[in-house]
Formats: sequence, structure tokens, C-alpha cells
Amino acid sequence: MRVAFDWGPLLDPPTGVARYTEELGRALERSGVQVVRYAVSLRGAAAEDVARTRAPARLVQSCWRLAGRPILKVTRDVDVVHATNFVLPALPSSTPGVVTVHDLSFLRDDVFPGGERLRKLVPWSVGRAARVVTPTAAVADEVAAAYSLDRERVIVTHEGVANHFFGATPLAAGALGRMGIPGPFVLAAGTLEPRKNLHRLVEAWRRIDLGRRGWSLVVAGPKGWDAELPETPGVFLLGRVDDRTLPGLMAAAELFCYPSLYEGFGLPPLEAMAAGTACVVGRYAAALELLGDAAVLIEPTDVNELAANLERLGNDEAARKRLSVKGRARATDFTWERTARATLVAYEEARSTP
Repeated sequence: MRVAFDWGPLLDPPTGVARYTEELGRALERSGVQVVRYAVSLRGAAAEDVARTRAPARLVQSCWRLAGRPILKVTRDVDVVHATNFVLPALPSSTPGVVTVHDLSFLRDDVFPGGERLRKLVPWSVGRAARVVTPTAAVADEVAAAYSLDRERVIVTHEGVANHFFGATPLAAGALGRMGIPGPFVLAAGTLEPRKNLHRLVEAWRRIDLGRRGWSLVVAGPKGWDAELPETPGVFLLGRVDDRTLPGLMAAAELFCYPSLYEGFGLPPLEAMAAGTACVVGRYAAALELLGDAAVLIEPTDVNELAANLERLGNDEAARKRLSVKGRARATDFTWERTARATLVAYEEARSTP
């Protein structure tokens, strides 16, 4: 099978969508799919094997929607076009399209600025797609309800955990010290934005006794929008952590906390579980689907509940070890090969759609 595959997310600063795109593309190639990479982007460096249109993506996408004419040559000589990042190009009538909708965060009030663009482009994309791919059944149900789609047109393809998180070696004390992390710590990871709920995590940290016993709260992630965290004793902001360092940092943490209000998938908790770290996670719908009882799920708007569970697990090493065992076992269910197999089902169904 020959698939035109949107590689554009990898030309932007690293995100979860970029990781999904790269890992899935490589897993598809390992399964025998001929992946024809394309990208529409004015900035960023692209490899030689990427068929690139050097133009502002938002302008091109608006032209697709308004004019409806295919302008990407790569979409003509393939079996399927897979738009990996919400927006399906205008396509020749003979070429079926598959679009990945990672979540419906752009319909929320706490979304990133510019969400109104996706409010127009996503319904236009899913309405033309032969199949829509989502990372969880929770998002599949949301998409089907929001856009009045037949649920059978929406294929769930759970994401995977990269192998290097399993059995990751914890960063040594010296390496942690050079990063400014003293003693035992709770780790949170994610872009600093309102949806990640980190301001409530900091407030919970102020209410508990772990900090006075030498523990730290470490936040790893780039600055997003409208989410400045107040300077708080014992709270360390690392900024973006590279992919080589993250597994060891997760493995070194006593606890991993991901109090997000909403996620389409939420890969960091599964990565931390693969690294053997007990997790406290917000009770968003996808977390219930993915994590089950292998993590402690809390109401993310309840600061007292968040604080109580951090305090309880911080004081109970045996409970952390039990969660570590459960979490690592749970994480093994999620592989990129499995994601690729489910995605191939979407491709085959798209090809057979009249």
C-alpha cells in the first residue's frame, strides 16, 4: 500500500502530535506500507524524502476549504492520504482520505489561542474523510456526536509507548543535581497551559508536608500560553526536557503527577508507568479508558483530593511499588506496532468505501 502521510508536525517545535506522526510513520513502514511523506510549512527543516510545499500552512488550509481544489501532487498517485494533524487536504475524487482527530480541545474555553481555525477546518475535514482516526474511544464518541458522524466511520487507534521508556535507568543523583533537583521528587510533565491544570498542582503542593521533608515538585515542559506558575519554594521548572533525558527523569521520580483537565490520549502517564513510576492522574475520560486501576485517578478540580493523594502516596512506599508493578504491566499493552495495525484497518476500509 502507498500512503501519502502528513509529516508536517515534525517541522514544528516538538509536540505529542509530532511524536505520534513519527512513531506511527516508522511503524507503518516496518509493516510494509510505502509511506510518502508530505508537509505544508513555511518554516522548519524537512528531510529530503519529504515532499514539501513551502507556504504558510494556515493560508493553504484555508484555500483548500474555500476552493476545494487539490494542489498537492503527492495526493494523486497513492492509495490513501492520511492527514495526521486534524486537517485533510483537498483531494482528487479518486483518492480516499483518512484524518486523525487527536481531541476536541479546540472546542473548549481553555484552548490555545487560534482554536477557531480548527472549529472550521475539522468539520470540513471529517465530513470528506472516508475514515476518521482517533486515539481513544472517548474521543471517537465525542467526534461522532459533535459532527453527527456514523460511529462506524471512526476508528480507534490507541497510541504506543516507545521501547526506551521500559526499564529506563533512573538519572543518577549527580545528573539530577546538575538539573537543580535535590532529593526525592514528584514529577509533572507537559506544556504549561491552563488545560494541564498545573496551577492546582502547585496549590496542592503548598498544602502538604512532603516539601518540608525534603521532597521537591519538578515540572518539565515548555511554556505554552496563559499559564505562568507562581514562584513556590520546592517547585522547580525545568522547561523542555529532551527525549533522551525524559525516560531517566521519569524513572528517577518517586511519583508522576498528570492532573490534566482534558486529554485525547495523554501519553506521559503511560510513559511514566513504563519507566516504573507510580502515577496520579486527572480523571478525564481517556484516562479511565487507558489507565484503569494502574494509576490513582483524581478529580482534577479538587485541590484537596489531589493534595491528599500526593501526601498519601508520598508516605507509602509499598503503595508506590504496587502501582509501579501494575503500571508497567499496563503500559506493555500499548505499542506503536499495534497502532499501525489499527491504522491499516482504517486505510483498508477507506479504500473499500464507495
